[in-house]
Amino acid sequence: MSEVTEFIVSLLREAWGALVLTLAAFVLLAMLAQVLRVASGSLLGANLWVWEAVGAVIGLLVLGLVAVLGVPAILRAAQASIPTLRDCGPINELGYMAIGIIGGLGAVRMLHAVISSVVASSVGGGSAMSSALMEIGEVILEMLIASIAYPLAVRFLGAC
Repeated sequence: MSEVTEFIVSLLREAWGALVLTLAAFVLLAMLAQVLRVASGSLLGANLWVWEAVGAVIGLLVLGLVAVLGVPAILRAAQASIPTLRDCGPINELGYMAIGIIGGLGAVRMLHAVISSVVASSVGGGSAMSSALMEIGEVILEMLIASIAYPLAVRFLGAC
């Protein structure tokens, strides 16, 4: 059973790495588009275009940094909050593996949400940012529920 979990977690880890590379490509292309918008706006004398594009570049940079630096930190904190009750039987082992898979899926969901918000903000859409923040909040809530429910279920089922 643990081999299957390790396989799934490693698959999710590789998917997260691929999504990080995709995110980096989208951020760089979106920033290039905004730099071109700055150049055209300054050439035409449109100050509003220039400042909108500068704001978009800063926003894209912040989104990229949050995705690459913030998401792993959030998941490490959530995984650290889950108590480890090893050697308490198969129910405990199954629950611990399920929490690892929940964490891996959460990382992929968070990064997917950030990628969709980067793509939307690169073309000027703002509603995808709020839905991405809601999805990140859902993942954090799921990890919080898992950290509370796991020890309660182990105690209830009498594994330890």
